Amino acid sequence: MTSEARWVVVRTQVRQEALATEAVAARGLESYFPMLQRGRSVEPLFPGYLFAQVALGTDDLLRIRSAPGIAYVLPRYAPPVLLEDDLVRALRARAAARTPGFQKGDHVIIRRGPFRWLNALFDRRLNASGRVRVLVDFVHRSVVLDLHAEDLT
Repeated sequence: MTSEARWVVVRTQVRQEALATEAVAARGLESYFPMLQRGRSVEPLFPGYLFAQVALGTDDLLRIRSAPGIAYVLPRYAPPVLLEDDLVRALRARAAARTPGFQKGDHVIIRRGPFRWLNALFDRRLNASGRVRVLVDFVHRSVVLDLHAEDLT
């Protein structure tokens, strides 16, 4: 028997992420529901899903499955996929940043506007309201675009 703690992905019932997160925590288990700042609002990073830390070789999975707001642990009809702590730590670090945690030179994809779906390189943040600068390769030269950070993936 081992008590090594690992993360699992949990599917919540429709629009019950907050209830499920609180219910898992009430059972003495760590849970994490990633949220991102999008302009002036805060939105779920993965709507309908949260992460829960379970100790292997214990009844933690059973306690999670019976918590209010929980639909099932992923995958539904097989043993749960166990995630490394580094993955959840990286998600937390990125979600903690006011704007997505891009660093100079990161490859990004533009999600909205006339340049939608183009690949770009992140250059820098321009201001605290979320404006950023990216570089897009057009016909053998880089073109500078100023966008809002929420328009990038």
